Amino acid sequence: MNESMHPIKNTDDLAKIIEPDIDAITKAIKSDDEEKMKSIHIKIDGKYSTYIPGFGKSMYGYSYADGFAYNYMGKESYLNNLRIMKGRLEGYLCSFPIPQNSKIAQDISVNVPVSNSNDININLSFKDARKQIEEMPGLNETETEELKAKIDELEQIDNEKISKKKKWEKVKPIISFVLDKGADVAITIMGLILQMKLGI
Repeated sequence: MNESMHPIKNTDDLAKIIEPDIDAITKAIKSDDEEKMKSIHIKIDGKYSTYIPGFGKSMYGYSYADGFAYNYMGKESYLNNLRIMKGRLEGYLCSFPIPQNSKIAQDISVNVPVSNSNDININLSFKDARKQIEEMPGLNETETEELKAKIDELEQIDNEKISKKKKWEKVKPIISFVLDKGADVAITIMGLILQMKLGI
């Protein structure tokens, strides 16, 4: 195996794979270009359908037996499906457990640069997250305060001297709450949760 490649073993590896795909979906949606949306749709379908059971469920043009019927899909179908795919990948990134010897760990090898550099600190602090929420233009005052309260909850959970399993049980309702608040909010909050090292 190439030195710059290694199997998926944890959420850090997942983030390096999934986050670029979430960005690609966002760009395809914003482009309003049917061919670009179709291309990304096919790529995401091919990459994740094998490993995420029911990945295409509730999407246009999908059947359990045959997958997506691309010959019968159009721009609106791609747009709707890409939005669903984006939400599922965001949720998957946050909550899907990866056992050390699972099929996904054994079967997928990906190009992930391995760096030993400690020069860049990419950690998002709770304080930074609150600031990001405050600066999001799409949130009204009530929503902003609700989300800051959720960040406060996460910080309290992170500081509690309880098992990871108990922390995870407390975190799950917060995940459900933020996933309905849009991609920017979800990415910010999930970034905090991933750093809590709950074994998810």
